[in-house]
Amino acid sequence: MSTKPGTTDTTEAKSLSRRQLLEGLSALAATSACGSNDSSSPRAAAGAGTGGAGTGGVAVSGGASASGGAPAGGASTSGGAPAGGASASGGATAGGAGGGSGGAGVAGAGGSTGGSLVAPPFDNVPMCTASRTDAAGQGPFFIHELEKDNDVSLIRQDIRGRYHDAAEPGVEMHLHLRVLASTSTSCNQTPVPGVDVYIWHTDAQGYYSGFGTRGGADEQKPDAPYAGTPSSQQLENTDRFCRGVQTTNTDGIVSFRTIFPGWYNGRDLHIHFVAFKQGSMSAGRISYNASNSNGKWLFTTQFYFDPSFSRSVHEKNAPYLARTTLSAYAGAMAADEPGNSALHAKASLSGDNAGVGGIVTAQMQILLDPKS
Repeated sequence: MSTKPGTTDTTEAKSLSRRQLLEGLSALAATSACGSNDSSSPRAAAGAGTGGAGTGGVAVSGGASASGGAPAGGASTSGGAPAGGASASGGATAGGAGGGSGGAGVAGAGGSTGGSLVAPPFDNVPMCTASRTDAAGQGPFFIHELEKDNDVSLIRQDIRGRYHDAAEPGVEMHLHLRVLASTSTSCNQTPVPGVDVYIWHTDAQGYYSGFGTRGGADEQKPDAPYAGTPSSQQLENTDRFCRGVQTTNTDGIVSFRTIFPGWYNGRDLHIHFVAFKQGSMSAGRISYNASNSNGKWLFTTQFYFDPSFSRSVHEKNAPYLARTTLSAYAGAMAADEPGNSALHAKASLSGDNAGVGGIVTAQMQILLDPKS
């Protein structure tokens, strides 16, 4: 979708100043921590990942190393809401962003998560062939970390949240993604460290964060067929649930604590994935590629879940269950849109009571063509 003249929310100067602020926090934390592994430090909260040159021909720029290092096989540290509680994202956010009108969504941001997630082994996790793009592309609802000056930082591991604070939160999901360089046809690919991975998806009721005006004509209506409202240009509230950024560790892994996605009428249930080299800047409301990102963009795709697994979660848990009677439900679970990536995450449920509650563990491997 093209960018309307005069609608870009930020400038390179603003982006630089905000990045310098984050780097300043990282430097301050490094000085005060004296080598400690305190995941609640500003450096850890800023989510800085490993820097240097990535293997497999993928060059990455800048980047401070994560405070104390990431756990073996796990994800870099990041701030997030304490388990069992979430702060309202519609009020004043980090950096002073104002609240959305007509109420606030609930999002996990700030504070300690009680320890970073550790990824399970990636045995039998797809994909072992070059990952595919998706016909739906980036979609309209991407937000770059530096897009809005004084916005809450998206660099966090805990991204749980929801649009309606009175709604049930949905089933917690621990999502582990491994970025590899597709230098051969075997599954023993080369991990790519130091890559910024963005993910975003709907909450359990089908709402995206950040777009449309609460109570306004452009408010999201997940039950109705999507007809372009809200659009990519209507980034009008400060909700940031179910979206975040992490930097791949030495094993090429990022992890997010989130909730199993819902769906909106017009799309199958899916999760968005965009990877950048470190140091990328916001270019406004555009679909990113190598030419408009100063070479920082690496890959964009979307991935899905096996329909039987998605149905097993949605048909036994609130608030998903209330929407299973809608006519669009069966199609939304099918993961069969024309031109889709055919990437299905490996997923399992544990700690549940006959399918109710528990935690979903999901894993996906994303293969990149080597880039310099």
